[in-house]
Amino acid sequence: MIVRPWVTGDTERIAMQPAQEYLTRIVDVRGDFTELSDKGLAWTAEHDGVVLAVAGVEPQWENRAIAFALISGAAGPYFWAIHSAVRNFLNSTPYRRIEATVDVGFEQGHRWIKMLGFEIEGYMKAYRPDGADMLLYARVR
Repeated sequence: MIVRPWVTGDTERIAMQPAQEYLTRIVDVRGDFTELSDKGLAWTAEHDGVVLAVAGVEPQWENRAIAFALISGAAGPYFWAIHSAVRNFLNSTPYRRIEATVDVGFEQGHRWIKMLGFEIEGYMKAYRPDGADMLLYARVR
């Protein structure tokens, strides 16, 4: 597996894990991350030409960013390598506060976000455009 800066086309090539498939119906997950990638804030993990993950942070203002991670259904065998890459990336960002949201019922997502050092901050009712609830997490140094 290699981790490299995100390039145009990566998000079109990812076959999302079932728990994230809803994203394609409610937000532009196939968006252009060129500006983030140019700043070192968006990257791609791939193996043998298969995009396994697209992740990064979106700055909000000084010292605050929102993390995102799109994970492929094929990422399973590479998950620990992806986890390590995400952890190292988060540790190297200049942001004091990084936020992330996880679907209320996505247990694997909750387990992973906690492993990355995030702590739960709140329950967000009807947060998604489709009315689903989310939990807000933050990682503060």
